[in-house]
Amino acid sequence: MRDPAQPQPPPSSSQPSPSRVRVGLLAGGLLLVVAGVAVLAWVLASTAGLVGRDDPVMADPPATTTPAASGAAGAVTYRLEPAGGEEARTVRLEIAATPAARARGLMGRTQVPEGTGMVFLYPEDVAEAYWMKNTLVPLSIAFVAADGRVVSVSEMTPCRADPCPSYAPAGPYRYAVELAAGSFAAAGVGPGAKVVPEDPAALPEPA
Repeated sequence: MRDPAQPQPPPSSSQPSPSRVRVGLLAGGLLLVVAGVAVLAWVLASTAGLVGRDDPVMADPPATTTPAASGAAGAVTYRLEPAGGEEARTVRLEIAATPAARARGLMGRTQVPEGTGMVFLYPEDVAEAYWMKNTLVPLSIAFVAADGRVVSVSEMTPCRADPCPSYAPAGPYRYAVELAAGSFAAAGVGPGAKVVPEDPAALPEPA
């Protein structure tokens, strides 16, 4: 035990004064309040969708139908050559060269802009008929022989429920081309005219 006769040491300077303790407690309380407000603001902003995304406007872009999504394999340019020698026109066509892509075709499209459409490629001559089940816009189809000669042309109307009519070719064909309704007539293309690719090497091997 400490001897009471010994001189007392001076008060330690490390001991905080009561006023300093009160200031420290006040500062700590303010920090807690600020932190709580910041957390609350973050939670509210996150709920509103204002944080947590690089770009809140474009984070979830609307789905679009593209050639890849529809099973089509890119696009190529075809020439519409009337039999009477009139000026040829060109169209840009998506390629359907597999059974799945040919079966889907232009189903679900809400529009087929002028000068665009789809070409259906087959590995050999066929005589398949086409129909418009679940197709939303009227179309014109040309059935084309291997040499590019048009076998026949049909105008097809949308069909949302069975029974849907079939549109058969006038004879065997190697590929078919679909454009917006009336496009072949407007280009002067009918039986005996030609619908040919500008660059045959750009076409895939059909399956």
